Amino acid sequence: MTPPEPAGPAATSRLYGLLQVAGITLAMATAAIREVVPRPAQLLPFPITRPDLAGAIAVRGAIIPVIDMGLMLGLAPACVHDGIVAIVRHQGGVTGLLLDCIEGIARLPESALGALHYPDDAPLHRLAAAGFLHGDTRGVVLDTAQLAAMPGLPLVPDSLAGQRQEHRLGHGAGDKVTCLVFRAGGQRLALDAHAIVATLPESALAPPPVTNALWVGSLAWNGVAVPAVDTLRLAGIGSLGRTPGRSAAVVIHVGPADSAAGTRARAALLIDGVDDIRQLPRHAGAALGAIGIAGTGGAHALVDLGGQPVLHLSATAITGDPRLAEVAAMQVPVAPEDTDGHQRLRGLPAATGTTSTANAWLTFRLGEARYALPLGAVEAVLPGDQPLLPLAGQFPLSAVFLHRDRPTPVLDLAARLGCSRTATVDEAIMVVVGMAGQRRAFLVDMLCSVERVPLQALRTQATSRQLPAATIRCRANETWEVLDSAALGLAGEATPPADIACLTA
Repeated sequence: MTPPEPAGPAATSRLYGLLQVAGITLAMATAAIREVVPRPAQLLPFPITRPDLAGAIAVRGAIIPVIDMGLMLGLAPACVHDGIVAIVRHQGGVTGLLLDCIEGIARLPESALGALHYPDDAPLHRLAAAGFLHGDTRGVVLDTAQLAAMPGLPLVPDSLAGQRQEHRLGHGAGDKVTCLVFRAGGQRLALDAHAIVATLPESALAPPPVTNALWVGSLAWNGVAVPAVDTLRLAGIGSLGRTPGRSAAVVIHVGPADSAAGTRARAALLIDGVDDIRQLPRHAGAALGAIGIAGTGGAHALVDLGGQPVLHLSATAITGDPRLAEVAAMQVPVAPEDTDGHQRLRGLPAATGTTSTANAWLTFRLGEARYALPLGAVEAVLPGDQPLLPLAGQFPLSAVFLHRDRPTPVLDLAARLGCSRTATVDEAIMVVVGMAGQRRAFLVDMLCSVERVPLQALRTQATSRQLPAATIRCRANETWEVLDSAALGLAGEATPPADIACLTA
């Protein structure tokens, strides 16, 4: 697992493009990659002879030699079909590297790099600056200077170098930014590389623990289940229109760094695949909002890339989107286990007796809202028209009634949760929850079922009612929020009795 990123300016890391050939992942500094283009069906001839020369390619009016990187490294040749050519630059010269695919962008701290040892006559002995480990990806960092110095390597003048120099003299050196270009839902998008943590190949997408239009699943990365979102919906330009069982993704930083831990929240943007690494204008001529595009989509800019429109996403708008921050906070950690191996939510009682109810839940409705309680905490289910003694000024408690010859406080649960109870008192159902000899009761509109399914515990930092602290997913594939002590209005009592103490522990 990659160690946490240090906070502040002391953090030393570099952006690398991740390229693959013959099953090996090669990392190359993004500053050395001018662009990445698809391999044409037929390469052009080039007037030199060397065993790893694949031919040449015409890019922006220039003929650039193409070296088969697999053969250069003494490995298998690069893919004949569906390959890519990375145009690599060094000191005013460029050459093309024939590779299998582009995996994306990664920010590698120095702690992720390690020494490599190859025989002196191995090509990687000269070309490998270091090995790296980034999440589940292992590979080799290429030294661009050593690559350019390889005997007989053909380099041609970079036709864009003069344009870049002229641009720098006229507008300053900071007018370009390295971007990852990718596809999502048939759209071509670009995002500034500084916002990207990693790119993930196609992998299994676990269903989300809540029903939410933006959050469509979770992807495993670096030992964490990273919330994955609908990229087009986040960008405000539509929706992917599907919930894929597998997907590639771009993992990004979300919100400010945690000053105590030195880390930042992360989320995964679902994509179809990576296309390119490009330098794009830092300040676009006009965002879509200038032509009347409303909402989130108005912050992004349309740019021309090789004659094709690409939506350059505003990194500030994406990473600072409060909806994304809310989702990114909802990590799904591995919950602690009871002795019988069932997951538990903090604040809910353990099951007792010989029949385990740790993963058994009573589900009910309040209006349109769906909720669940641990079955082991439910002591009784009664008609709603119990004789009550009203309590004034004791919110969230509304009344007291006698149950089994003991006074039991009645909680106004609907008001506490901000929803509406639609059933009349005669139609409603009274649920009595008993813990450690104490009781609480509340009215619900209807009981639905008893579900025996695993608890989906979420991080307690979440505050949104749309993204609860824990849920279950029932057999009908519906999501039910599991109520904890805070939801029941018990967490704020000054001196809670023993039963409430067990809820708030």
